Amino acid sequence: ISMSVLINNQTFPAEYLSSPEELMKGMMGRDSLNGCMVFKVGMGHHSFHMKNCKIPLDIVFVNKNRISRIHPNCQPDCDDRFTGIGDHVIEFPGGTATNWKVGDKTNLYLGTPENPVKNPS
Repeated sequence: ISMSVLINNQTFPAEYLSSPEELMKGMMGRDSLNGCMVFKVGMGHHSFHMKNCKIPLDIVFVNKNRISRIHPNCQPDCDDRFTGIGDHVIEFPGGTATNWKVGDKTNLYLGTPENPVKNPS
């Protein structure tokens, strides 16, 4: 099943990560990112790093479908920690979040906004 993220009328294809192994690996060793990578982290304070990352990323913390913090253009393989509060963290290629701000609405869709996947009852 495909997934999409909608922010400020822009739709991005998304990879959804939720297992501990997926969360730990993230963008390590990858040369590219088509769209974005969504981390289901549970509500709380979280810290991300760029260890073994090969491309610059915008790291966006989301709390209750609103952007709570943006770390723009985080550089590859730096030792910094990027922190924020939220229930999801979304990584985009560096420069994607340039015109976004804290409080902007974020929607996550299974499928696409035009063709969402319905959960079976």
